[in-house]
Amino acid sequence: MLMFPTLIINKSSRLVVRVAEEAVTPATAATPAEGEAASKPKPPPIGPKRGSKVKILRKESYWFNGIGSVVAVDQDPKIQYPVIVRFNKVNHANVSTNNYALDEIEEVK
Repeated sequence: MLMFPTLIINKSSRLVVRVAEEAVTPATAATPAEGEAASKPKPPPIGPKRGSKVKILRKESYWFNGIGSVVAVDQDPKIQYPVIVRFNKVNHANVSTNNYALDEIEEVK
């Protein structure tokens, strides 16, 4: 068994960190890049608006042909099921929300 002597650490020691002026320069350089991104037009929103009523077209869903309200729509095109729908009744697992693809829902007027 190997034993090391315990070190006594001075509790009144301080750590001082100084910031160089060069660290401020990259932050100001990033500001024009943000201005360029702001001038780029936003793509149009995909899917139904939040709060709209939708009919479920997925046959294996518990809520098939049921109507629910849209909670949120993820705008990332890579997401497979971007639309979150909430229902009034719960399924057998006591869940009242589910995600659906854009082609699995139909907006109800």
